[in-house]
Amino acid sequence: MKKGMASLLTGTIGLMSLLAVLFSGVGFTASAAPPEATKGGYSIFDETIVDMTWPEVEKAAKEGAVVLLPTGVIEEHGPHMALGVDTYLGYLKCKLARRELERRGVKTVIAPPFYWGINIATGSFPGSFHSRPEVVKGVLGDELASFKRWGFNRVFVLNWHGDYLHNVSILEAIKEARIATGIEAYYVTSAFFAGRLGLTGKEDHVIIEASAPLAGPPPKFLEVHADKGETALMAYYFPGLVDTAMAKTLKSTDLTAKELATWRKGWETARKVTPLGYFGDPASFEKEDPQKSAEDGARIAADVIEAFVKGNYKPPVKP
Repeated sequence: MKKGMASLLTGTIGLMSLLAVLFSGVGFTASAAPPEATKGGYSIFDETIVDMTWPEVEKAAKEGAVVLLPTGVIEEHGPHMALGVDTYLGYLKCKLARRELERRGVKTVIAPPFYWGINIATGSFPGSFHSRPEVVKGVLGDELASFKRWGFNRVFVLNWHGDYLHNVSILEAIKEARIATGIEAYYVTSAFFAGRLGLTGKEDHVIIEASAPLAGPPPKFLEVHADKGETALMAYYFPGLVDTAMAKTLKSTDLTAKELATWRKGWETARKVTPLGYFGDPASFEKEDPQKSAEDGARIAADVIEAFVKGNYKPPVKP
């Protein structure tokens, strides 16, 4: 028995050593002490209602809990990151915002992340799922109707994907669900993005965060997709999904607003603009402060949701 156990132990150690060599060779970062927000692993269901029992969900609804609904997509994010970046980061924002709201006395639950969204700009790349607008609206509508049926009254949608049609479809789904079910569902967005979508701040289904003015002139080159910001966030919170060694070798795309407009046309046109699938300078990700960025974003979302719940929300005059 002792000899068998020794052989098993030796084999296990050998396998672990082999895995360590394999993963160190491709440049994936293995964090010895993961950030507190991801100590539960990489499950996008951690701290959501998916990991609750039905009596716990029922109790939360009766206690007047609000719902945070993260929306994103599964799409390519350059040669250095996994496809689920938007889903992971949208979920992370809701996770951090929920904790902040709970600290302020606002009972909050998180819906399972929605990720069957619309990908135009990255649509020609393998791994970028593209859903029809009617499917997006249908699934989101069913999800919102379910929350209403369970007794929840307020749902706040926090989106992490910039595709125009994707966002318009979400807005339409929210409007339709409000009419069909009476649920108080809201699209929470920044003042900058509200302007891009043509939102005024007066819509019943929209809540706009006030944005701080930009410091100095706008940058000459743009950070848009799989860029230094997203790479830094993923490398910090989900290091096993980022090839940091490769990221450091990627040359900045150095693209302008004019080229961004071309990129937004999508499909093969977009792929010609960004043949490797990233738009920005991922190699400079180490210059970012991902923890501050994530926590600031979650706090801003919590601020505006808390203000709304407590009746103190005032939309920006000029979103």
